[in-house]
Amino acid sequence: MSEPIKETRQDLKSLQQDVRALRDEVKLKLHLAGMDIKSEWEKLEPQLDRAASSASIVTSEVMADLKKRLVELRKRIELH
Repeated sequence: MSEPIKETRQDLKSLQQDVRALRDEVKLKLHLAGMDIKSEWEKLEPQLDRAASSASIVTSEVMADLKKRLVELRKRIELH
């Protein structure tokens, strides 16, 4: 396997781990969140589940976007 492909797979694996950790953290904090944040989570969670179940075909761009959205949601929860 060439180095760029190996590095890309490692990067994607790292992104997937970050997304899983963020997802778990957000789920724990949701019980204190307001309805607007819960509604946002209800839209995001199915996308996370789809990405996790098809990880072999999910691009790093998709994972990076999900990670960004989770980080933003986590910040909103913490400010709430």
